[in-house]
Amino acid sequence: MSMQLVRTPGPVSWLPGSVTAAGLVFTSGMVSPSAFERPDGDPVPAKQQIVEALRELESTLTEAGTTLARMVKIEAFVAAEDMMDAWNEEFLKRWPVPGPARTTLIARFARAGISFEVQGVAAL
Repeated sequence: MSMQLVRTPGPVSWLPGSVTAAGLVFTSGMVSPSAFERPDGDPVPAKQQIVEALRELESTLTEAGTTLARMVKIEAFVAAEDMMDAWNEEFLKRWPVPGPARTTLIARFARAGISFEVQGVAAL
């Protein structure tokens, strides 16, 4: 028995926005587009990066045929512990308690200027 995989395009050609299989949508990591658009090197504020990355997540899920409300698992990566209040605030705006299963890690990012990334799994 074969399983059908459906991929949606991501922000760059080598990174899919999502992969759908077995009734679930798995997203790639989403970051703030503004974090790539700052040639002056000034960092994009953390709160702005969180909001924009969540918008990217929502758009990717919509394109795959689902919504934020159908998220079953979300993983977030923050650059510093002091971003947790902003992340928690934005999380609660979108997912009331109890919300999806959740993991948050403090991480170092491969590209300078990125301080937040989010990925998840949603049901169709």
